[in-house]
Amino acid sequence: MKEQDAAAEKEQDRRAPALKVTDRRHFTAEGQPRSSAAEETEEPPKALPETPDPPRKETSAGFDRRPVEEPPDVSFTMLINAMAQPALLFLGEIPHPETGQPLVDAEKAKLQIDMLDLLRVKCRGNLTPQEGTLLEQVLYQLRMLFVARVGPGR
Repeated sequence: MKEQDAAAEKEQDRRAPALKVTDRRHFTAEGQPRSSAAEETEEPPKALPETPDPPRKETSAGFDRRPVEEPPDVSFTMLINAMAQPALLFLGEIPHPETGQPLVDAEKAKLQIDMLDLLRVKCRGNLTPQEGTLLEQVLYQLRMLFVARVGPGR
């Protein structure tokens, strides 16, 4: 098997075209400039035409900084209140709208609190000081109510 492989390699070597090596260095091994006669016979590689780079916006941490306008009649405070209200409902602080009775559902309350916490994490660095403080205070109050209703073990 090895003999057949060696014979096949020799056959391929005979059929392969010879490689042409051109020395394009500007100086000889002794440091003398090469004669330019040999280089003039060959065409130098064509340079690609320069295309201007598209204008870039200044970015910070890979994100474009653009002014964002809040939709009219809606604010971040309203969003926090809308997300905190179901947590208060599931903690029994607000009576259920249909029955008028307080309802305690620890799993759903925890989910609402965790979603507010996720909002806090994802919005880090993009909130005004007042918005950040409001979110932290709401989360703190909801967590304290949760512990008071359900207990510290959950």
